[in-house]
Amino acid sequence: MRIVIVGGGIAAVYIANTLMEQSPQTEVVIVSDEEHAPYDRIHLCKLVEDCNCVDSIELELNPKVKLELDQKIISIDPTEKRIFSEHSAFHYDKLIIATGSIPKSLFDISQIENAATFRSQKDCERIAEGMIGKNVVIVGAGPIALELLDTLMRSDAPQSITLLVRKNYLYSEVISREGLALIRGIFEADPRVRIQFNDQIKDKEISGNSITKLITSQCEIENPFLIFGVGIDPNIPYARDVLECDRGILVDESLRTSDENIYCVGEAAQLRESGFIAGRVKECTLQADVAIAHLLGDANALFKEEVSIDGLKVGSFLFADVTATDFNPKDSENETILITHGDRIDQYIVNNDRLKRFIGINTNIDLLALKRLIETDSPIDAAYLYSNRLMSEYGKLVCSCEGVHELELVEIIKENAVTSFGELKEHSKAGRTCGRCKQDICAIISATPVDPAEAARLRQERIDAAQAAELEKVRARIEKYNRLHPKNQLSADNFHEALESFEMSREFNHWVSMITASMHLHPQFEGVVEEGVTQLNKIPIIWLELSDCTGNSEAFIKTSHPKVDDLILKYISLDYHELLMAASGDQSESALESILHNDSGKYVLIVEGAVPLGMNGKFLRIGPKGETGVDLLRRVAKNAAAVIAVGSCAYDGGVVAAAPNPTGAVGVAEALGRTDIINLPGCPTNPINIVGTLLQYIMFDEFPKLDSNNRPEWAYGFRVHDNCERRGHYDADEFVREWGDEGAKKGWCLFEMGCKGPYADLNCSLVKFNEGTSWPVQVGHGCFGCGQGKIAFDSYANNRKLEEKPNE
Repeated sequence: MRIVIVGGGIAAVYIANTLMEQSPQTEVVIVSDEEHAPYDRIHLCKLVEDCNCVDSIELELNPKVKLELDQKIISIDPTEKRIFSEHSAFHYDKLIIATGSIPKSLFDISQIENAATFRSQKDCERIAEGMIGKNVVIVGAGPIALELLDTLMRSDAPQSITLLVRKNYLYSEVISREGLALIRGIFEADPRVRIQFNDQIKDKEISGNSITKLITSQCEIENPFLIFGVGIDPNIPYARDVLECDRGILVDESLRTSDENIYCVGEAAQLRESGFIAGRVKECTLQADVAIAHLLGDANALFKEEVSIDGLKVGSFLFADVTATDFNPKDSENETILITHGDRIDQYIVNNDRLKRFIGINTNIDLLALKRLIETDSPIDAAYLYSNRLMSEYGKLVCSCEGVHELELVEIIKENAVTSFGELKEHSKAGRTCGRCKQDICAIISATPVDPAEAARLRQERIDAAQAAELEKVRARIEKYNRLHPKNQLSADNFHEALESFEMSREFNHWVSMITASMHLHPQFEGVVEEGVTQLNKIPIIWLELSDCTGNSEAFIKTSHPKVDDLILKYISLDYHELLMAASGDQSESALESILHNDSGKYVLIVEGAVPLGMNGKFLRIGPKGETGVDLLRRVAKNAAAVIAVGSCAYDGGVVAAAPNPTGAVGVAEALGRTDIINLPGCPTNPINIVGTLLQYIMFDEFPKLDSNNRPEWAYGFRVHDNCERRGHYDADEFVREWGDEGAKKGWCLFEMGCKGPYADLNCSLVKFNEGTSWPVQVGHGCFGCGQGKIAFDSYANNRKLEEKPNE
């Protein structure tokens, strides 16, 4: 599945990283209109101070996520499942919109040199360069405006700084007079700063592309540099023509839009029922979790608003804000309880004896305790608040998103000898949700004494312990097979002697590395993979040939000279294989009966070919007694440790079951009426997928993680289309239109010539065939989706595009 995320902020990166953790086989692409890799917008003020430090606020992104930069999306085509920028197109299976918001301005400033908004890295560059020697005017009263004001106060560049406030409050309309006076006094202690309440821009004088004078209700400001911080709007112009929108893109509680394949989260999304639009990072990540869960199959995942905790560190004071989801600032029943001590102010807003909001300035109150008080809807009174300070024994709350206090963090740092923010990740998620507290956490890490040698020792010890535990499990499993006594008496020494005789030792080492990587195992597992290979002969294997062409068996042996796969095949204990075994007739039947009797419950059954059920199975008879294929299958499968269906015919009947299916052929699982059959479809199945599945069984005492069709995800979790070397031509609309045309000579995409790669899930394009030499599309023939089963032979096996069906 290919998931495309539109956006380049915290929410987009959070979604991408979470998807890679929960579904590693998924292809994830971030499409961003930024020139830089995703960065933390919460710390934009840092870029105003130093425009060259954008790398320091760059967000950590899983390296498997594909990043497309400088791609501003201008339209969506839900029918074709594509999004378009001005110069590119991107295909998706599922689309997640996380484009956030765009800043408002009171008038068009796109052509004005000395005016800016405050939302991006480019805005920061513009402010840093433009404010030098200017009378800076910041329009706004919210957190963004206050943070920016605090940043500019630390710079000598502005001549003066005016905060223009249309109403009579800062931060929030419910803030107390005492709180407002404290904040204003701290800011205006700088003689360059003045805060003008109940004021707004009335007019302006412009010369060329610059504003020379601003005229407000109360004064005139010459030589200005104007910065708007007056609010935001959802950034969704590209979606309004194709999705249902109001202020934002309308979504249900699973964050799905009016198109079932498109989700939207964060500031761009508006809940259809309540009209809620997320304004805090924690709300955005909660929505992201719901969208991801629903997208991956959890239909019960629904978004619910939570009590929010917000923090804002500005200069010498620290804001703390805890708000109930149903808080209404205009409710006449609201009562304010104020507790002050020096420069500390605790403001409680109570409604009918229930706490609805808390605003603290330099507070030492436990914010998590207040959050629980609101969540439990517990009644309180003023006396309780005065006599119960609700102070945390672990110090101030450092990370409100994860609920981590300062002293808790110090204990984690000391106990685990943490020396960097990166090392903290293993022990705590503090600072990794919204990132607002990251700098504070880094400061705490730096200030906490830790022995570097001890830190290095503990770090290596943890790595070694985790790897040793995993490797020990694998070795124990392999040793279990050493105690078995299969018919095949080849030893590990025999196997390596064979490798040397064919001068294939180096080739075998490369093969081990390749199959280790294909199974998505760490390179340190190469040793135990090699051990596992030398124990393959310890598993008794019965390989039945039913209605088939023997193509999967021949895929192993049809090589011009001996290869690793040949030796692997010969080394596997194929005690019964009608195509390859030397015995025939009664001798072969005796061999089969011996395995069924002596190795009951231990042998693995591999089935190649479809199972005819027509005429009670009489379309296929096997052996001297004329036993039907379905009866033989049921008899042998009854006591098998596991059953593996190899090839598309064994999967669901394949070509044998193609219309009109006169023999009534079905796959192994349907013939047995079982849901535990391991399916390895393909025509033929790549030998690597067979050997890898058996190795997983030996090494981990279980089969690989399976998808909804019981196929190993490590082999079938990839869409052929997404890993095709011609994929770039598809995105660029460069197609072969006729065999032998210029596009064919240049290796362009074969989709228009009937390639079914977009509909096929298989790793052909990654592991290829013939020792990784090539695969059909590489040599110029389109994929026909053989791994999808009989639909490939009914509908895909041609050189025509699939016809679009209405309402699909």
